[in-house]
Amino acid sequence: MSQARRGILAAALLAAAPLGLAPARSFAGGEVYWFSLLTEDLPGMITFYRELFGWEVERSPTGAWMAVRDGTPFAGLNQIEDRVPEASESMWLAAITVDDLAQSVATAREQGATVHEDITELPGWGSFALIQDPQGAPVSLVVPERPLGGNEGYSGWRWAELWTHDIGAAADFYTKVVGYRLERVNVGNQGYDTFVGTAGNRNGSLIALERAEVAPRWMPYIGVTDLTAILVRVLQNGGEVLREPAEIDIEAAGENRVALVADPSGAAFFLYQLDEQASVDPIIAERAAAGPNRRTAPVATRNDGPNVHVSVAVSYGYGFGPSWGTAYPGMPYRYYGPY
Repeated sequence: MSQARRGILAAALLAAAPLGLAPARSFAGGEVYWFSLLTEDLPGMITFYRELFGWEVERSPTGAWMAVRDGTPFAGLNQIEDRVPEASESMWLAAITVDDLAQSVATAREQGATVHEDITELPGWGSFALIQDPQGAPVSLVVPERPLGGNEGYSGWRWAELWTHDIGAAADFYTKVVGYRLERVNVGNQGYDTFVGTAGNRNGSLIALERAEVAPRWMPYIGVTDLTAILVRVLQNGGEVLREPAEIDIEAAGENRVALVADPSGAAFFLYQLDEQASVDPIIAERAAAGPNRRTAPVATRNDGPNVHVSVAVSYGYGFGPSWGTAYPGMPYRYYGPY
């Protein structure tokens, strides 16, 4: 089993497991509770994510924009410069909680990280610093002061993977900087390295990049209650379905499926089919309430839209994951720089 396929299967299992599903609201160290979109087309992406997930969008305390879900700020939305017109540099930027921000930033510097934005305090919200780890992955280190983000329910940040060229060095860095401990999970007869935070929750994992030109980054998994309908909306709103989902072939994962998509600006993320149906997709609910006379594009059922019945052998047989290299047009290849 390839490293990439093993990672996808393990991520689906861990996203479904209670251990990694409900982190404490005290924001114990190591929780990946927030992502910020860095995009070269902010107005277009505000529209895209509103239409995709039903997120409300408001001004953030930094003067940029943020997505709000059920009244709770959930994600940042930020414009970046289009420095390389022929390539996308849009991406999702993870925020990881730490217990002592000053100590974490100092340790990151000692370990060879670049500090792009030193410790900044946002009164009533918390403090953060923006760094780039020694392998090149950008990440925010944060100490929140109010409820933010979250991993639960519809459109929650269900899981996070660190794609890196050097798993050993990355594991050592985040162990020292964040306070993670490494835990290996068996997937078949192979291992999958996960990060365990200070509260004992599995908060993320590591995947080895196999192509030098693919830039390291943290990749989000977003939970949805109807994966097929979401994939149709991705296409209807100008995004790309980079890999259609397959049924996960591990019994413990139940019906959970994973698809990889990119927004129209090129920022890639995973979609993860949730088990629970209590979290309502607001777009589907709105269309249902509008009745049959509303003129709108149809919502897919499980039997229409993109082919969701591709077998695992076909779906993963072409190098699923970060090893796609130039076959992955939605992946920004340029390394993150100071914005």
